[in-house]
Amino acid sequence: MIGLFTNNHEIVVHSGFIYLPLLFDPTVEREVRILADREKTGESLRKRQEKTIIEVGRKYFVKAVGLESLLRNYDQVDADLYEELKRAYLPDRPNSSSPGGGWIDKKLKTIIFKIMPYFVRSKRVLERGERRRGQILDLIAERIDVPPTYRADIDALLDTEPMKDVIGELERRLSPVEPPGDGVFSTSELREWLGKALKARILEEEKDRLNRELQEREEFVEANRNLARVMFYIAERGWLEMDGCGFTRIGNNRDYLVYKRTGEYVLTDYYGRSYLFPDCRVAVSTCSPFKPVVIEKYKHPFLYAHRSMQEICMRGFIQPQEFSAENIINVLEEAINALLYGYDGRRRNGYHSLDPTRVHVKTIEFVDHRVQKDSPKRPR
Repeated sequence: MIGLFTNNHEIVVHSGFIYLPLLFDPTVEREVRILADREKTGESLRKRQEKTIIEVGRKYFVKAVGLESLLRNYDQVDADLYEELKRAYLPDRPNSSSPGGGWIDKKLKTIIFKIMPYFVRSKRVLERGERRRGQILDLIAERIDVPPTYRADIDALLDTEPMKDVIGELERRLSPVEPPGDGVFSTSELREWLGKALKARILEEEKDRLNRELQEREEFVEANRNLARVMFYIAERGWLEMDGCGFTRIGNNRDYLVYKRTGEYVLTDYYGRSYLFPDCRVAVSTCSPFKPVVIEKYKHPFLYAHRSMQEICMRGFIQPQEFSAENIINVLEEAINALLYGYDGRRRNGYHSLDPTRVHVKTIEFVDHRVQKDSPKRPR
């Protein structure tokens, strides 16, 4: 069941650490003797517990990994197996059949309550904290009418009894697993213990997660059931736009494209002629890489081709390494500023030039965006 320790040999557990058999040769023997001499002189109890190499039954074993660390990080040691164990051990999650997962996840909350209010300029959302959240939901509720066909389903999602039943089932299945004492174990014995300990960890983590979600859900519903319906409806359909700022779900995942519209804007070429660019949505994903793109099929000097979902070329842009409201807002602002103000007609910077040049290289043309169609006059 557990993919670790597949060979059939003895393993030593000592002071909470796993020690594996040490293959012995003359070079290793010299190192062991030097290390043993060092550890014999003035060693404290803590040092004895931290021995790198120990001798048991005339065999040497080398320290490998802590039991607690192995349990805590097993999802990193073998992610595929850990997910397989979760599917095997966990009961069906309540209210999770919808694309949005049946509940409003943290990323969606960050988008609605932190990112969108920054761009939605309304006196109604200037308050901070919980009061501000209520104002945002009031504003959304005014613009979104939850269809009657959804209300029954959403009321079922708001019902917390199925979740309480699952938490109770998890508590009944949980049984404490004591760590193995010091001694020699076979790999099969250690695998058996590790399997039980992982099961207990998975059940405990799921119980804690559901308890947190249950508390959030009950507090949210208690505050205002109608606004809770609005939030669930948004989570179900996976998109929302207000005042040119919005988001749309990426596939069936819990990640989104957060976008801000540019509106129409004008750029000027080398000869001072104006080019009117249509509105577009500049977006950044809530999952890495956090690079700005234009959603529509679009052309611009800072876009390499004329197609959709193109990354915007921005000199000096430093990509953030994690998702946060501040990072998403900064990326969107920098990208929009690049499209609206970054092109310099005199330097013709970017992948393409607004005005056709004499260099015979196939490139994107912008004549159809030009406002002034008179003959060009070279600036002085």
